[in-house]
Amino acid sequence: MLRSIISPSIICLTSISFLFPITSPVNANSLSFHKSSVKSFTIAQNTTTPRLRFRLPDRGIPGARQGGATRSTSPKIVPIIPSEKLALTATDSPTIFVYIAKNDSTKASLTITDENKKQLYQTEFTLPQQEGIFRIKLPANLKIEAQQPYRWELKLLSPENPSASLKLKTSGWVEKVSPPQNLVTKDKWENLNQLAEAGLWYDTLNELATLRLENPQNAEVETEWVELLKSVGLEYIAKNDIYSNVIILN
Repeated sequence: MLRSIISPSIICLTSISFLFPITSPVNANSLSFHKSSVKSFTIAQNTTTPRLRFRLPDRGIPGARQGGATRSTSPKIVPIIPSEKLALTATDSPTIFVYIAKNDSTKASLTITDENKKQLYQTEFTLPQQEGIFRIKLPANLKIEAQQPYRWELKLLSPENPSASLKLKTSGWVEKVSPPQNLVTKDKWENLNQLAEAGLWYDTLNELATLRLENPQNAEVETEWVELLKSVGLEYIAKNDIYSNVIILN
């Protein structure tokens, strides 16, 4: 059961190196490429695992989760982020998560702009031909600044049906903040708890996805994953497989 708590968060510039090992990456083809109050969510789970308490910024951004013209009872592309809330990270190159249903697209494009709509990055890459949840790691040289919101937009490209590309798109926001103190421990669950308490959506999601891939038969991990997505209204895609390789953009 979820419950809401208001507390302050402190935002500052930093970089971190706490991420756990991930599965083998796939390099994308043809790439050149406020302080605010927070709401806290307690994620119900099995008593044998730690309780995650996830915090979301109280400050929202209009259209923070947007499924384009395909937003329906059966959307073909869904960003895995809080709806109309600013999603945070403590990394210079966060990993975004997107659910993509079966379609005839063979490529995708990703564009990143700042709050003033100035384009900072744009690339196209080959899209795996399968349905599921995809992890797309933003380029390491992007160098996003702290306390500045950035918008990313993902479009699925279909050479045989260009008009479909106008519909198969989605977008989200990301802002870099300070990581928790004393984050690096030997206990992955303790690290995960600290990320969740700090309200770092992209980082919490990435670490939990890694645990899910590493422990496919672990009921406790699966419960945490489902409850995290349920807390932002995305339980209907929680049971989908996560594509095993990370799509790394350059």
